[in-house]
Amino acid sequence: MVIDQKRPSIWMLVAILQVYVWIYEVPKICKPFWTNTFANYSDETSEFILNLSVILFFLCYVAAMIPVYYFAQHPWIDQYKIQKDKPWPWLSKDEKTRNDFWKLTKRSVKFISFNIFFLVPVMSYGKIMILSKLNMGGTSFATDEESWPKPFRSFIDCIILSIIHEFGFYATHRLCHVYPFLYKYHKVHHEYKMNVAWCAQHNHPVDFILSIGGPGLLFISLYPCHSMTQFQFILWVMYANLDDHCGFSFPWSPVRWFPFAAPTDEHEFHHSKNIGCFGSKLDIYNRLLGGHEHYLKWNEKRQKAQ
Repeated sequence: MVIDQKRPSIWMLVAILQVYVWIYEVPKICKPFWTNTFANYSDETSEFILNLSVILFFLCYVAAMIPVYYFAQHPWIDQYKIQKDKPWPWLSKDEKTRNDFWKLTKRSVKFISFNIFFLVPVMSYGKIMILSKLNMGGTSFATDEESWPKPFRSFIDCIILSIIHEFGFYATHRLCHVYPFLYKYHKVHHEYKMNVAWCAQHNHPVDFILSIGGPGLLFISLYPCHSMTQFQFILWVMYANLDDHCGFSFPWSPVRWFPFAAPTDEHEFHHSKNIGCFGSKLDIYNRLLGGHEHYLKWNEKRQKAQ
């Protein structure tokens, strides 16, 4: 059965509840920390600390998914698997397939360690310094009632940031597939034909700088916002990126249920077929500028085969 992440269900309510927590409760929880943690630091230093939160979020998500992959054959979990016609590589009957997967996983540890523990801090620092020199960015770590963003304001800001960031990702991602001198770096990310959570950060460093750093610099440069909103958006983008690569179409995913959201299987299709679906959390640019037609044909055949 093909899981429709936009079909109304109890799981959609769970997804909406997560969004409510993200919009309304996360700022309430974080507000005291903003005062206590950032009071003695400059805005630039505070933003640098904030950007490093992506490292912790990535590690926590991957750690949470490991038990899921361990019990992946359980019928309740297996029903959400996207590529149902193929076994998970570590469960394959073919010894070479299993060995190749573990070799690739070891390779991932090297790429991921360099990317998140070296490139993320360096890129964050570089972004802050560049925007500071250009008098751009506008991040504020103030916690007074007047400057602290209202939930609806943060929500609207995150929508605008998503549209900007998604365009940046779509453009850089598509360029990486069009031009061979870029694809030679991007093809490292496509070494996974069946996604698992940690392959979200399995990138050649050049590709990581272009496709991760480029869109990140674009959104905060064009639309500066309060640090709390920036933090909420970082969480949203990181969750969407990891959800893209988890290998499951979870109906309770908070980033898939609303209009114009790209279902998880779009990116799974992109990895398995290495074509089309150049966006991530939204499918608006795939529809407007191309890249969605390949997925639609594939999905239609898949639906008929059920």
